[in-house]
Amino acid sequence: MEVASPTPVGSPCCFPEPCCSPERSGMMQKTVHLDRISEQYQASSTQYDSVKNLPYAFVERETLLGGLPDLTGKSVLDVACGTGYYSRLFKRLGAEHVVGVDIEKSMIDCAREVEEKDPLGITFDVWDAARLPVLGEFDVVAPIWAFVHAKDVEEYYEMVLRCTRNLKSGGTMVALCSNPDIDIEKMSVYPRYGLSITPKEKHGDLQVIHIQMDVEPPVGFDGFFWPAGITEEAMARAGLVDIRRRPNLAPGHVAGVSTKGYWADFVANPPFGLFTATKP
Repeated sequence: MEVASPTPVGSPCCFPEPCCSPERSGMMQKTVHLDRISEQYQASSTQYDSVKNLPYAFVERETLLGGLPDLTGKSVLDVACGTGYYSRLFKRLGAEHVVGVDIEKSMIDCAREVEEKDPLGITFDVWDAARLPVLGEFDVVAPIWAFVHAKDVEEYYEMVLRCTRNLKSGGTMVALCSNPDIDIEKMSVYPRYGLSITPKEKHGDLQVIHIQMDVEPPVGFDGFFWPAGITEEAMARAGLVDIRRRPNLAPGHVAGVSTKGYWADFVANPPFGLFTATKP
């Protein structure tokens, strides 16, 4: 999933892809699992940014902002950048150098089209997070909804490790992941905030979910709810330290959310959790 006022993308993407051959982008060995993900994102790429106008996305944004360090003059790698919504936010927050990568070429095409029309100096490229090479030494690596698509725990670890290799010493990973403590029964309130999540079949021990956002036409994709401890263990195995889960935040409620307020039900049980860690 991927704040600044949201700018929906409302027209077809046509900016050409000049340099991402399958060999270069690590896409030669796509699996049935990845093909399914790709099909879902292709169907929604032209309007993916529009979901950032939905209420749930305001909580996602505030939670992410609460875990970011000061980006002034920093370099940022946005992993699973989609159409570049957060990449553009990072640039507007003062980052000097921003690179966005995503497995889905149609998303990158859209991101490049926006960049061509309103240049911010962001580079976009096609890469699978599970095959991500070292693209540089970044102050911040931000995998946002990237790990939710790992097909098994070893691929989850691999994604975290490859993201870590792109961090400079002292750099910060800011990872928006599925909520390991989700209460599935309480997800019934989600339509109030512009999305619905439907549990589907199990994939081994993992709960498969379908997330659908309330835009027209609807935007949706499948993913997994990963159990508690997986993200922290993966980060520790990758050599990261100071691993913390950050609090969920809502707009205008930095110090907390009223138990009776509009945001309370969602903030208490969001589909995501934000984890930060440091590379020694």
